[in-house]
Amino acid sequence: MCDSPRMKPQHWLGLLCCAMLAVRANAAEWTLHRFESREYVSLDNIAEFYGFPKPPMVELTGHVLPAPTPAEPVIRKDEPAPISGAEPPPAVPASKTITLDSGSAQLEVTVGLREVQINGVKQWLAFPVLAHEGKVFVSRLDLSKIIEPRLRPEMITGLQPFTTVVLDAGHGGHDRGAISKFGFEKDFSLDVALRARKLLEKQGYKVVMTRSTDVFIPLEQRPAVANNIAGSIFVSIHFNSSNSNADARGFEIFSMAPRGAPATNDSRPSERDLREEPGNGLDLPSSALAGSVFHALLGHVPMVDRGIKHARFAVLRLSTVPAVLVECGFVSNKAESTLISSSAWRAHVAEAIVDGVENYRMLADKKTRPKVIADYRRAAVGNVNLRGSAAP
Repeated sequence: MCDSPRMKPQHWLGLLCCAMLAVRANAAEWTLHRFESREYVSLDNIAEFYGFPKPPMVELTGHVLPAPTPAEPVIRKDEPAPISGAEPPPAVPASKTITLDSGSAQLEVTVGLREVQINGVKQWLAFPVLAHEGKVFVSRLDLSKIIEPRLRPEMITGLQPFTTVVLDAGHGGHDRGAISKFGFEKDFSLDVALRARKLLEKQGYKVVMTRSTDVFIPLEQRPAVANNIAGSIFVSIHFNSSNSNADARGFEIFSMAPRGAPATNDSRPSERDLREEPGNGLDLPSSALAGSVFHALLGHVPMVDRGIKHARFAVLRLSTVPAVLVECGFVSNKAESTLISSSAWRAHVAEAIVDGVENYRMLADKKTRPKVIADYRRAAVGNVNLRGSAAP
């Protein structure tokens, strides 16, 4: 390895050209490239391993890295807060976006961004995709914690059968959550959770609610409910809001951020990212649960895809069972707040969450790959065709 003495460690986006190291992982050779203090794998290497076509060379000048982020304070909260910062970064020229399709799986990356598409759904990486000398690179952490589990969920270790679903309706009591002209987040989230409970119980699950009425439950007590129940998973239900962008809309879902990775909504890494939290013990099963639920949500309900994300919210950080937090649309968006106010629409969301839980159960029990959004779309087309053929 050749680390330049002139490069300061805090320049985390600076580039060091160093020797390559070959290691064996998943019975295949991964060639690691070191950029500053972080290891990366080339998209060529990833494509070869997963059976994608060989990626094209990118026509870029020199090294392509995102601009360093100004050293403004990073504000973190233990519960989702109203969005006050900028929305996802603007699109970059198509020439910097590479799409790989093996026929059974899809992966799309864009140089300079943390946003990728995996099997038709947005996924946020821990670190931006880089380019160097015509080739594209993804961090080793993102490969092991995000890409590999999405492309081969049946290979995830630590998946355990479960019989109990702990449903956590966000906020409650004096904590109203996000507010719209139609009502409060605390009421919408409880309604979805109660509807999901009925559906899950019909399918034979035991369901425990962190709250079933309009009461306030401290954050640390919510995951503790699931932690004390053997064979359980934890699903926290919320609705979103934006203080600065009335057009913000769509679904997003969070699971525990891997150790060493910044949370999706953090602009840069920090020392806190290195702390081992209880939730890190099951971050891969939690990520698999997030993927199962999110594909089901988008497959059932046509909403904007804001992506599968990572966070260190208290309900995720303190959970010792697979845990996710779902954001079911924006009460601050005029169109979505109208949808959210509809009991029929909330029932549809509850059905989607339950379908996602069932997909995760099949993965945990039988190593059956969860349905992805393309499966739902094919089923929808098939249903339309069947109805059409049955018409007189």
